[in-house]
Amino acid sequence: MPSAREQIRSLVHSGSTFDQPADELRELQFEAAREAFLAHRERIPLLRTRAEETGVHEVTGLDDLVPLLFSHTSYKSYPVSLITAGRWDRLLRWYTTVSAVEPGDVDVDGVHDIDEWTERITAAGHRPYITSGTSGKVSFLNCAASDLDFLHDILEHLTCWPDPLPPEPTRRGYLLAPASGPMRSVDGFRWHADVFARPGETRLLTEDPMRVSELMSSALLRRRMAEGTATPQEISSFETSSGARQSELGAAMTGIVDDIAAHRDEPLLIAGMNNQQFTLIEALRERGVPDGGLHPDTLVLSGGGNKGRALPDDYQQRFAAFYDGVRRVRSYGMTELQGSCLACEKGRYHVPPWVIPLVLDEAGETLLNPGHGVVEGRFAFLDVSLEGRWGGLISGDRVLVDFSPCDCGRPGPAVLPDIQRYGDLGGDDKITCAATLDSYVRGLIN
Repeated sequence: MPSAREQIRSLVHSGSTFDQPADELRELQFEAAREAFLAHRERIPLLRTRAEETGVHEVTGLDDLVPLLFSHTSYKSYPVSLITAGRWDRLLRWYTTVSAVEPGDVDVDGVHDIDEWTERITAAGHRPYITSGTSGKVSFLNCAASDLDFLHDILEHLTCWPDPLPPEPTRRGYLLAPASGPMRSVDGFRWHADVFARPGETRLLTEDPMRVSELMSSALLRRRMAEGTATPQEISSFETSSGARQSELGAAMTGIVDDIAAHRDEPLLIAGMNNQQFTLIEALRERGVPDGGLHPDTLVLSGGGNKGRALPDDYQQRFAAFYDGVRRVRSYGMTELQGSCLACEKGRYHVPPWVIPLVLDEAGETLLNPGHGVVEGRFAFLDVSLEGRWGGLISGDRVLVDFSPCDCGRPGPAVLPDIQRYGDLGGDDKITCAATLDSYVRGLIN
């Protein structure tokens, strides 16, 4: 008989992924949570240490999960000095402390930079997805091959839920992204093009791969510039290279804008982060493409990407107006989550069955989940589908979650649209367990 985790993952193929009876799903989720904890406790040193320190030996209810959750900063808890000094063996030791990867699986002999380090992990059968790194440090989130297969299944079967698209390659594609790179959005856009775009008819913003080293060095320099510690030579060199890069990408974007304007009467696939999407639609408006002027079978993917650039407060309304009448994915998610919480007809983001939502107080210590009704707090979760890492995480998001049945007729829970980052609400975004987890990691890698 399939395990509870296998049964939950199979729901992506069921045609009723978000319509599972609440009581039956809750029982299946608890069993899957127990399976995930037992499997990952043996493979992930940080989880094993946390379980021993907190005295959690088995999962008997939601409260047992709270002390086992990692902070969203845990996946960037490595010392930057390991990268600047080229200590790739020590960085691998850190990675295997927070991931289901054995040190002996990855050969780091002769590695020259962080990009080659991530390539070696990929070559060993894993996938280290990174986050944007605006603080100067990126998170490294390990995915197993089965996790990548499951992500592909999600996009193939649930894109545009609750009225999912058939997986047919009938569109002209535009990916506002690099050709490749260890970022989930890059892989996701490419996979969508494989499924929904006509072969040989997808344009990229750049044919260059995304380089982790460039992302990190740019973010670190921006931070030093804000602190006033960057040298004039460093600033001048950065501005020169950044200006040249922006000019190159601007020319590429102009070509994409012209091509979309010329083919707007055809079904299109347009995928890009919010910053790139905003630039695109403003340019298309300047070309005379009106709101609602694209083919109704056009598929639009957007999200995230706001860090580092302030978008207008009404940017979502502008997106909705310009893309009126097309197929547009509406979701709430993050790199740490398999798939996303997808919007129903009422605009609420339904939590997928492989994710157990845990609403905590701001400090991330106390579980606030009610039996029913709406609760406000810090969004945390256990994603029981993950094989490459422990799926328990405390995010930086303040959310409202409704645990009652939704007005759309489906069971809850669902995240309401009013989502904010605690870091944007004033004060420090501090999670109580973060410092303790970081100290565990330092002890384990030393």
